[in-house]
Amino acid sequence: MSDITVDSLKSIEQIATDLSAQARSGKPDEHSYVSPALFRGQSRASYRLETTLERFGLINFGFEDYVRYLSKVKPAIESMLERRFAFKWDNPEDKGHTFILSQLKLREGQYEFMVYLRHHGFPTPLLDWSRSLYVALFFALSEQPSDENSALYMYIENLGHGKGGVVGAPEISTIGQYVTAHKRHWIQQSDYTACVAKQDDVWVYHPHEGAFGGPSDESDRLVKVEIVPGARTQILRQLDSMNINAFSLFGTEEALMKTLAFRELLEDDL
Repeated sequence: MSDITVDSLKSIEQIATDLSAQARSGKPDEHSYVSPALFRGQSRASYRLETTLERFGLINFGFEDYVRYLSKVKPAIESMLERRFAFKWDNPEDKGHTFILSQLKLREGQYEFMVYLRHHGFPTPLLDWSRSLYVALFFALSEQPSDENSALYMYIENLGHGKGGVVGAPEISTIGQYVTAHKRHWIQQSDYTACVAKQDDVWVYHPHEGAFGGPSDESDRLVKVEIVPGARTQILRQLDSMNINAFSLFGTEEALMKTLAFRELLEDDL
């Protein structure tokens, strides 16, 4: 994983441009597929790439164990929403429609349910990204300032060579943006990854960072860009001029208050 420190939006844009160009230039032929770049912002550079499931303390959690917990919370959620999710656990004949890694599949409706849970606070093994550099950059910088650098991660899964490696070793897969979800999913151009590995013949959700640093340079390209605290306000003002702010990304009254406070109370903080 490359690690670069910057102090301007222009520098960040150039790094993203160079990463995409390098990914395309390395593919073996013109028909090879190169994944679109994904971006993730984190308010502190010291934070790891962790899913909400990991932050909840459940690391290397069994794939089937997690499905069982989903089935337990589903009735309460459906009762509250007066909505039904297609996901079922008790029917072994359910056929999955989303495949990740070594043909390990999510049951029908499971991905949709997990994305819903991810947006509403229930721990999931999904790491959320944005296809927009600027949306992810807002999330990297939007929290209250600190003396620590913030971080913007840039990730390309497939560099044109497909996925390879030892079966059962930690692997990451982009699951996809096209899923019925909360409108924030679409406003924020969200996409999600999952990392799984096989331990003692059981498939588990594994920390993402364990899948980087292998011998191959043909997949899973990750760049970490650290942004110095002094650049925060200027970059956020540039993003606001593009209509990327708390209100445009969340659409709530609270988000409007945050956007107005930033525009007016920090007017001279440049």
